[in-house]
Amino acid sequence: MMITSRKGCLCGAASVTAILALLASAGTAHASGFQVRETSGTLQGSSYAGMSTLSTDASTIFYNPANVGHFDETSYSAGGALIIPRSTMSNGSATTGTLTAGRNVSRTDYGDFAQDAFVPNAHAVWKLTDQLNIGISMTSPWGLVTDYEPDFSGRFFGTTSAIKTVNIKPLVAYRFDNGLSLGAGAQIQHMDARLARSVAFPGQGEGNSDVTGDDLAAGWTAGANWEFMPGTRIGAAYNSTITHNLEGDIKFDTGAQAAGYRNQTATAKVSTPEAVTFGIAQDIGEKWTVMADAQWTNWNSIDTLDFHFGGDTNILIAGTQNFSSDEYKWGSAWFYSLGARYQHDDRWAFTGGVAFDETPVKDKYRSVRLPDSNRYWVSLGTTYKAADWADVSLGYTHIFAHSADINLNSSTVGTYSGTYESEVDIIALQANFKF
Repeated sequence: MMITSRKGCLCGAASVTAILALLASAGTAHASGFQVRETSGTLQGSSYAGMSTLSTDASTIFYNPANVGHFDETSYSAGGALIIPRSTMSNGSATTGTLTAGRNVSRTDYGDFAQDAFVPNAHAVWKLTDQLNIGISMTSPWGLVTDYEPDFSGRFFGTTSAIKTVNIKPLVAYRFDNGLSLGAGAQIQHMDARLARSVAFPGQGEGNSDVTGDDLAAGWTAGANWEFMPGTRIGAAYNSTITHNLEGDIKFDTGAQAAGYRNQTATAKVSTPEAVTFGIAQDIGEKWTVMADAQWTNWNSIDTLDFHFGGDTNILIAGTQNFSSDEYKWGSAWFYSLGARYQHDDRWAFTGGVAFDETPVKDKYRSVRLPDSNRYWVSLGTTYKAADWADVSLGYTHIFAHSADINLNSSTVGTYSGTYESEVDIIALQANFKF
């Protein structure tokens, strides 16, 4: 009776966390591109080394569906990560163009424009037979939040940028007698995007435009995890691209509307990138496990962002039609992680790891919306086993980012350049339950 009661309570807790993920999922780009890597307090402490091989708790199943097959018990995980980024701009310089002549673009530095975020997650694995398991993972894998003040000198290139996603992965895995687990599943993903910038018009006035849109789309995932000898595991996984056909509106404030700007419907196509992950984990004695992983992400899907509007966005300015385009021209990028796990005793385990996170952003196309650069991770973590059926994991990461230079040029809105410095702190907490 007590076990049944516990199961009901824990399933309820996992459900509440899933609802929070659906309602309050917010991402802030700190991994390469606009990826939000945080899905596990356990893996956070190793810089995500072990993401393709470990099955320590249900939070490890997001990156490799085959991890589901290595669970011997029904398991639940629920948690979240507090992401605290800091980004500043210095040595700023801007000039005006044909539409922005006379506007004040003199600001040369900028304080923190990145936004803190809490990203929840929930995962579950159900044991069906000795060899067949199913699972589900609910996360927010892509996100971006940047927000500048009204006097930002690059405001005609972008002010507020926000991308929020909710990703649900139903998974199934089969484990063979030789230790090989094969897994696959679907990805059901909702994206909500907002991009704002200042707009100018003849005279000394300026206003603001705000494009919003959302979409529900699907993709797939598959992977393998093979313990081909006791204590040695290799893993590989693939996550497909997901193409979103965003539908929404472009809206202008009253100042812009007085100068001829008109609200219109808006559509755009955005594809989240495909990714391939592979790694190895090796037990050393009874207490140590060493993990290494690599992930290739095909950011070439972020090439040109085209907006199609339901009509002309300005009835007074010649050439302002029902279409606009932003060039990104991103390339592929690698993430490498190396970590270790030490099982101190029956209660305590400790993890540590480092990682290199390559940016997909090319210097020529770096934008004010995402001044991305290469970065390095350093992580520490611990897991405390509170009972035979419950443990808690805590992970901490500090990310060091290279400085990033931006140089933008437009005949209509002018030029903008500046140097960006960024760093990130992440604190992730995970509760895990097994029955």
